[in-house]
Amino acid sequence: MSSEWPACTELRLKVPGYWDVQPLDKVTDFQEGPGILAKDFHDSGVPLLRLRNIETPTVQIAGCNFLDADKVAAKWKHFALREGDLLISTSASLGRVSVVGPEAVGSIAYTGIIRFRSASSQLNHQYLRAFLSSGVFVEQAERMATGSVIKHFGPSHLRQMAITLPSLNEQIHIAGVFDALDDRITLLRETNATLEAIAQALFKSWFVDFDPVRAKMEGRAPEGMDEATAALFPDALEESELGWVPEGWRVGRLDDLLVLQRGFDLPSQDRIPGEVPIIAASGPSGMHHETMVQGPGVVTGRSGVLGRVFLEFGPYWPLNTTLWIKEFRAATPCFAYELLRLLDFKSFNAGSAVPTLNRNHIHGLAYLVPNRACVEAFEGVASMLHQRVKANEQQAQTLATLRDTLLPRLISGQLRLPEAQALAAEV
Repeated sequence: MSSEWPACTELRLKVPGYWDVQPLDKVTDFQEGPGILAKDFHDSGVPLLRLRNIETPTVQIAGCNFLDADKVAAKWKHFALREGDLLISTSASLGRVSVVGPEAVGSIAYTGIIRFRSASSQLNHQYLRAFLSSGVFVEQAERMATGSVIKHFGPSHLRQMAITLPSLNEQIHIAGVFDALDDRITLLRETNATLEAIAQALFKSWFVDFDPVRAKMEGRAPEGMDEATAALFPDALEESELGWVPEGWRVGRLDDLLVLQRGFDLPSQDRIPGEVPIIAASGPSGMHHETMVQGPGVVTGRSGVLGRVFLEFGPYWPLNTTLWIKEFRAATPCFAYELLRLLDFKSFNAGSAVPTLNRNHIHGLAYLVPNRACVEAFEGVASMLHQRVKANEQQAQTLATLRDTLLPRLISGQLRLPEAQALAAEV
């Protein structure tokens, strides 16, 4: 029966003879979420998951819409999600699978999101997750995707796809290799979120809430700070146009701290692969062989996407959709990074259809200019934290590359499990 499916025939030629290959819809249960009108959205009720809620390995309900519980029971209860369900997008980030955890049980996935479950005793659920994350699945989806601007696929395309089925024991071990690498990547990213939060909390404590100054005013030693660093902070506040600020720190402008400059053009056809990251308004956008700016540096969006801020320690190329810090004056790189992360860039949008930021609109903003010694003390601590973040990012990328390289070879039987496990252990 499976030989009647072209996708099955193609996959069967690639896998060991003792493996099975089946049409995807014969061994899985999949369902696209319903189309629901905005008039049915509420501030509370049953969570309605959108694409932003499935961008992480586990579904996050923060920022979702909600539906009336009675209406869900009457019209959409058969779409309710169960713990362990696998969710993928029909149009974005192929290979990214988000798992429904306890928090999202009972939620409804919106149209454009497809829910998967194993529907056969021949298919291990964790192996299904690995398969949907693999190049074997992604390549099939990409070939069938339609659309001139945004490629997408749906249930009708999934019914034409096939899945490789080694023995259940092999499926469990393949899923184990995938999960081990994925868990390491997740841990690194969670560690980075913690490190970023520590750096930001320290910045707010020192330069927004003035905790060291307030502690000294109360006759206490500032928490988590040695005597030499504590001595850098004044022991009194004085009134200013910005409110009460540490004594001796002056009120200036943003361009007393840093100077922003528009990025540089680099058309796609002129990009040559290399070691230099290209930074767009939305973040890293490939690599190039030439350097435009030497790090450390800070970049933020100028056009298209406003509000994201990026810290680079090495050389980089800021695109023309960005603003990069051309000159650090009273600020240092990590100080500037934290300062810009707190700025509400979207409120300075000067564009109509496309969000646009004019650097001159923010250069003149009133800002507190701390004494240099305090800024440099912060830089010393924050730089170590952010260097660890960068090292973890590189390690996570190495693991992700290894995972994405090993997985299709494992799922197509081109790589034996002991070899894959040995390669994973080396990283």
